[in-house]
Amino acid sequence: MNKMKLTALLLAAAMGCGVFTACGSKKNNSSSSEVSSDSEAETEAETEAFDTESYKDIIMKDIEKAEASDEPLELGSIGEVVTPDEKDDDGDLGEYRVSDSGTKLYFNSEDFPDALMLTLEQYFNSFANNDYTAYSRCAYPDYVEKMEAYLQKEHGYDMKTSFAAQCTNLANNMNGKFKVTRIKMDVPAQYDETKDNLVGYFENFADILGEDYYENLLKEVDKVYDGEFYVMAEGHSGTESLLISAYEIVFVEKDGRYYVFG
Repeated sequence: MNKMKLTALLLAAAMGCGVFTACGSKKNNSSSSEVSSDSEAETEAETEAFDTESYKDIIMKDIEKAEASDEPLELGSIGEVVTPDEKDDDGDLGEYRVSDSGTKLYFNSEDFPDALMLTLEQYFNSFANNDYTAYSRCAYPDYVEKMEAYLQKEHGYDMKTSFAAQCTNLANNMNGKFKVTRIKMDVPAQYDETKDNLVGYFENFADILGEDYYENLLKEVDKVYDGEFYVMAEGHSGTESLLISAYEIVFVEKDGRYYVFG
């Protein structure tokens, strides 16, 4: 079997089901279609089923010990634009740039600053590495505070438990540990003709963040960004898969830093 074009994987997302359950809105369905050969597929099929409960129990021990931090992220940099050959397996995904850690980032710099994309990379790496401290440096502090209060009141658990569950969900989708390989970020289409995307986004979380949260947020931050993202990752077998597709995500810029709601 020849390797599938990666754009075909993104299009195939409409046939699957979502796995990302943080504070983001799913606008299309997603899948974890694989870029693999026949032998790789057979190896994957032979792999022992992923034990989600054991995995969560193991990572929770370290997550519970982790401390939240408001220290600025060490973002690194992004290289020059790379234009792939049309014959390459990823040729039809278009131009990309590579971060210091090797992640291919697909985005328009006129829409999203480099520092925002590097923050998004570290955000997803925090889930891949089960690193709650890194996550806390990416998330908007007021969001974390309000979500913590909501989870404790309504569900009886905390943000660390929620974070561990999300790490486990993503690892389960990859059948174990994984490495983020590609992130694509687009400006989303308008989801509802009657309202701005950001208005609708924060209305969805009014029970958690408050009825007037977005209006007040605009007074506190320098800018709010609305994006739709895709993430690909490589599992233990070396197979690259579409991990998350077509989720809405919101960033804010404040005092030179970028924070995610999620």
